[in-house]
Amino acid sequence: MNSTNNEDLNPQEQSVFFYGDDAPFYNVEFINHLNHISESKKISEDNYSIGGEVEKLETTMAQKLGKEASVFFPTGTLANHVAIRQLCLSNKRAIVPEQSHIYQDSGDAVQQLSGINLIPLGPNKPYFGLDELKGALNTSISGRVTTPVGAVVIETPVRRCYGRVMPYEAMKDVTGYCHQQGIPTHLDGARLLIASAVTKISLEAYSNLFDTVYISMWKYFGAPYGAVLAGSKEFCENLYHVRRMFGGSLPSASLAAALALNGLETFQTDAELANEKSAELLESLNGLPNINVKRYQDGSNIIPVEIDQNVDLPTLYERLRSQNVFINSDTKSENILHLTMNLSILRKPNDELLRIFAKAIEDAKSI
Repeated sequence: MNSTNNEDLNPQEQSVFFYGDDAPFYNVEFINHLNHISESKKISEDNYSIGGEVEKLETTMAQKLGKEASVFFPTGTLANHVAIRQLCLSNKRAIVPEQSHIYQDSGDAVQQLSGINLIPLGPNKPYFGLDELKGALNTSISGRVTTPVGAVVIETPVRRCYGRVMPYEAMKDVTGYCHQQGIPTHLDGARLLIASAVTKISLEAYSNLFDTVYISMWKYFGAPYGAVLAGSKEFCENLYHVRRMFGGSLPSASLAAALALNGLETFQTDAELANEKSAELLESLNGLPNINVKRYQDGSNIIPVEIDQNVDLPTLYERLRSQNVFINSDTKSENILHLTMNLSILRKPNDELLRIFAKAIEDAKSI
């Protein structure tokens, strides 16, 4: 899907988006991709998200993650919620990163709907350390009323922190300690596949550290929605009952599952190629005047780029847009842009992108 020759693409499909997890998808693209898939194989039906293409996707993702089983969910929000709910059946307290999606962007769903108290650690940081965790765990059992922690959650990469990742060794320290203490762990790995492509640490290596793992199916694979929650066979068995209780057993999910399976076929190869191409482009961009490419020490695919003050950013956005190159105009700093490297970078040669950036920066300079 992402390796198509540029000559076969219309102007919109040749656009490069330096923001978001991938290029925006539209209904006509979903329809066209489904038509292409159906020409070569049968798209098997499911029954309320059981069987058919959904089962194939669940089996595929469990294998990729090295888990015994996985269960399809319509959204990552619900997958995360159900993971925490099931892990905390006996102890209604979970530790989560303060900047995590489950804490910041779910409307207190876990607290409101499942009665589980979320304890945030690592304020304004992408992850918390082992010492912070030990302190919180000690507090939970040393108070006047003992309230043991039922689960510890880690998110990586963290969207709210510009895609920064928790270092693998730090992750091993935290999950290893939890294992020693008999506390289950859950990984919000919505964007784990891109982290794996950048860090060169396999999905299975990450997954092996955790009892349960959630992966998004729509951020990179061309599906309109979907997520999988993976774990042991015992954990996943009959989990569809909980999914249905929350209204998450869609009457027909095979079309989304078929699109996700199709996207998974080429993602790893395309992601590795995009990483190589991104590194070369960033090095070339850093050689241009009026631009300074920076990096986060624990970053993944979101790169901070400093633009000289004499470059008018609205003009820069417009000049790039006129050449079908799009960057995020929503910036918290007057001269720091964040360029997200995704598969859409494969749509144009690097020399063309470099020429477009150089011309746009020159046009946007104040006289």
